[in-house]
Amino acid sequence: MILRQPAEALDPRVRSYWLTENLIATGVVAALVIGGTVLAAVLAAGTVTWLVGGLGGLAVLVLGALSFVAAGLDYRYFRYEVTELGLYVARGWLWRRYQVVHHARVQTVDTTHGPLMRAFGLVAVDVTTASAHGGTSIPGLVPEVADRLVAELAQRAGIEEGT
Repeated sequence: MILRQPAEALDPRVRSYWLTENLIATGVVAALVIGGTVLAAVLAAGTVTWLVGGLGGLAVLVLGALSFVAAGLDYRYFRYEVTELGLYVARGWLWRRYQVVHHARVQTVDTTHGPLMRAFGLVAVDVTTASAHGGTSIPGLVPEVADRLVAELAQRAGIEEGT
């Protein structure tokens, strides 16, 4: 087993991308809390309204704060590297996961980028394997780095261009 951190980091803009994703999710929770508070005000007594609104508001504040912390920690603890053995990926700051995707097991190497990721100028590289565990994904790369990574992984896996 490889007992060192992989060499490559993600593009720093991925922190802002992850923060935006987290804040959008927090906004959805905030909308649900507001809706629940209004519903409680219409259907129940004042104490229930304050309880729902207060606890919900506290949850939204905690989620908002965690959004900033998680985005920074996710960036700090996500690393990857192409080695002779395979694609080596380390992720997670609370529960660390080290994964080696052997070149011989790689079936496809794709890039994906949704509207939000495109807005930040980022791409994700998705590696699919013959394993029951699927594969792995490396988010937060600039397109040029992603293209080089896709080409290298496909070449090492023996995937022909256009297949």
